[in-house]
Amino acid sequence: MSMTNTTKKNIFKSALAALLAATMIAGAMAGCGSGSTSSKAEVSAANETQVVTQVVNGVYVDENGQPITDANGDFIPASEAATTAGDKTSKAKDDKQSSADNKQNSKSGDTSKTQSSASSKTNNTQNSGAQQSAGSGNSGSGERTKTPSGAKNSATKKSTKADDSAKELTIGGKSYKVGDKVTCTYFLTVPQPMLNFQGRVEYDNTMLKKTNAYLVAPASYSAMLNATLDNRVVFNGSDLSGYDFTEPGYEFLVVEYEVLKTGTTEPAITFEVITDTNDKAYAGADGVLSGGAKVMSVYS
Repeated sequence: MSMTNTTKKNIFKSALAALLAATMIAGAMAGCGSGSTSSKAEVSAANETQVVTQVVNGVYVDENGQPITDANGDFIPASEAATTAGDKTSKAKDDKQSSADNKQNSKSGDTSKTQSSASSKTNNTQNSGAQQSAGSGNSGSGERTKTPSGAKNSATKKSTKADDSAKELTIGGKSYKVGDKVTCTYFLTVPQPMLNFQGRVEYDNTMLKKTNAYLVAPASYSAMLNATLDNRVVFNGSDLSGYDFTEPGYEFLVVEYEVLKTGTTEPAITFEVITDTNDKAYAGADGVLSGGAKVMSVYS
C-alpha cells in the first residue's frame, strides 16, 4: 500500500517536533553548566547561604538551581563536595564509635571493678568463716594470751565503798583517779575443753561507768554477750567442738570502765554453768568454780 501525501506530511511534522524538543532540552542542560557572566553574579549572591540541594552536571547547585562556588568563585565539583561531606560523615562516625567504645570500656571497667570488689568481699567472708570454724576447735586460732603470773583470783561477789575524802579509787589492788580508764581482763582455766558456759560480771555503776566489754576468741565463737545493761555484763556460749581453756588458762573476757568516784570497789564474776565435753560440771550453785576450774583477773 502506498502512503498518501497527507500521511507523509504528518510523519514529517512529528519527527520535526521531536527533534526540536530534544534540541531545547539539550540547550537547557548546557545553559545550567555554561558558567555565563550573568549566572556568576547570581551564584555569588546565592553562595553566601551555601544551601546544597542536588548535583547537576557534576557540580552542586542550590535550591534555586544555581551552582555553588568556593571562596575563589570557582564551582565546587560534586566529587570534591562529596569527599568533604564523606570526610565529615566518616569523622562523625569515628567520633561516635570512639565515644561508644569509651563508654563500653568504662562500663567494662566498672563491671570488672564491681566483680573484683564482690570477689574480694566473698574471699574476706570465706576467710572469716574459716577462722571462726578453726577457732571453734580445741586450740582456737592465732597466738593466745596465757594467764600471767600476776593474775589474782577474781571475786565472786561485788563490793563497794564510796569515799569522797579519798583522792583515788582502789580497784583490783590498784588506784585510779576520777576520769581514768580501767581495763579488767579475766583469764579462765578449765581442766577439759568446755562444751557450755554461762555467767555474768556485776559492778557498782555509781563508781564505775562501763565503756566496753567483749569475749576473747575462742570464747567469742558460738557465743553471746550483752553489754548494754547498767550494772552487769551477761554472756554464754556453746560449741560441740569445745573451747580450749586448759592449763595454763587463757584470756577469756575483757571489761573496760571509766572511774566516776573515789573510794574502793570490786566487780565480781560468777558462772552459772561450765561443763566440759564429757558433761562434767565445774560451776556450783553459788557461782564458785570447782574441779580445778578457776577464773583470775588483771587490772590495768
